[in-house]
Amino acid sequence: MTELIGVICGGWSSEREVSLRSGKNIFDSLKRLGKNVVIIDPKVADLSDYKPLTKAFIALHGEYGEDGRIQGFLDILGIPYPGSGVAASAIGMNKVSTKERLLSLGLPTPGYARVASHEALLKLAFPYPYFIKPISGGSSVGAAIVRSDSDRAAIDPNWFKENGPYLVEAYITGTEITSSIIEDKGELIVLPILELRPKNEFYDYDAKYTPGKTDFILPAELSSEVENQVKILTKAAFEGVGCRGFARVDFLVSAQGPTILEVNTVPGFTDTSDLPAQAKEYGLSFDALMQLFLDNIPSVR
Repeated sequence: MTELIGVICGGWSSEREVSLRSGKNIFDSLKRLGKNVVIIDPKVADLSDYKPLTKAFIALHGEYGEDGRIQGFLDILGIPYPGSGVAASAIGMNKVSTKERLLSLGLPTPGYARVASHEALLKLAFPYPYFIKPISGGSSVGAAIVRSDSDRAAIDPNWFKENGPYLVEAYITGTEITSSIIEDKGELIVLPILELRPKNEFYDYDAKYTPGKTDFILPAELSSEVENQVKILTKAAFEGVGCRGFARVDFLVSAQGPTILEVNTVPGFTDTSDLPAQAKEYGLSFDALMQLFLDNIPSVR
């Protein structure tokens, strides 16, 4: 059978536009590598679009893409893909499940609570300030800092209808960093750590995807001790969640040391995304990174 790679992107989530940008970059790279490749948008595709595929590359962000559903669908069809499988994707997508896993492993993560409605948020006894963000969302869509009763009351009740349950997380003052990890022939490689200095109040959607809205310090300005701690924690989180292939682990570094915020199993591949920039700093071009991912696709799930 002639090889045909499907780049799966778009979808239905609030991160659709980011996903399309990631997918286009991956598609263009695979074409440069001489691959036979097509883009598939699940929002408009049907089963017949998937059946000819010999491999797939998942670039879906958010619901249906990072939560294990597209991974399970591809597993059923017998189509291999780089990156994490069903279980790790489901854990990584759900911020509460991620925290429960991290805590079970003794890994540091900020205190948190789960709220399912605006009414529950108004009754919540949780010390200010704190972050509020969708439990199963990404790209900081629907996220905010809550510093007072008035901030809390101003949260739009429709956010819960649009995004589902929310995570309330203790606000920690510190340096925002992200640590990406890739797997090559069973070896885990932590890429150069990236420090994020957003010009907005925090690293929100606008700061992530608008050029010039964030200063990226690569490699991060960390002491060798903290850098080593972050690398150890990155590998521990990757293995603890059960990731494969690649992932991104987000941290805050305070005076008490690094603490893990999230584990992202389908990081972005846009022009402003973190993992490709870190890979480039390590010495891997975007095309070389895509080839490495393809070379490490498990033959059997």
